[in-house]
Amino acid sequence: MRALVADAATGRRRRLMLISALHASAFTTAGVPRRSGYAPDVTESAPPTAVPPVGVPGEEEPDWFEGMPGRQFRVALPPRLTLLNANQRLHHHKRAEITRVLRRAAWAASRAVPPLERVHIIGVLHPEDRQRRDPANWYPSFKACVDGLVDQGVLADDDHTRVVGPDMRMGHVVAGARLVLHIRDLTPAEMAADLGK
Repeated sequence: MRALVADAATGRRRRLMLISALHASAFTTAGVPRRSGYAPDVTESAPPTAVPPVGVPGEEEPDWFEGMPGRQFRVALPPRLTLLNANQRLHHHKRAEITRVLRRAAWAASRAVPPLERVHIIGVLHPEDRQRRDPANWYPSFKACVDGLVDQGVLADDDHTRVVGPDMRMGHVVAGARLVLHIRDLTPAEMAADLGK
């Protein structure tokens, strides 16, 4: 797994680094602030945003499947991950690295979701500001997340016989931006009706 790191003073030079290369603390064993290297940010001024448990919507989130049958699950990726946009022109190695991180993050975030046979997925992009966006442009990021669900064993595969979506939506503003997958377990009747079309 990799972490997104940045210069603590300026917030610049953002890049991915192996978590194993991070120091456990910003201070040495003698209690002196480190002069080099990276450590997790544990400042009181910016506590991490709490993620509601699987299946529990956040306070500002609508119920995307309101009135629909079936169990619902929520898989929230951590904020500040580098996301893929269909409009980006990236070197294939860089694109593969970002895809790998998103896929692994979705794998880790979906540990509490049981194996499901067929699902409807709504992918919600929570941007870092209120600018106008086309959420469909983030499909490569959502695709990597769905692949992470397959890696976790939530889905046997992500083909059309098992997955409806992901349908992309815009969510409320979140510091650092984040992706959230809302998953609804389709009933056998819905599966049969959809596959019979």
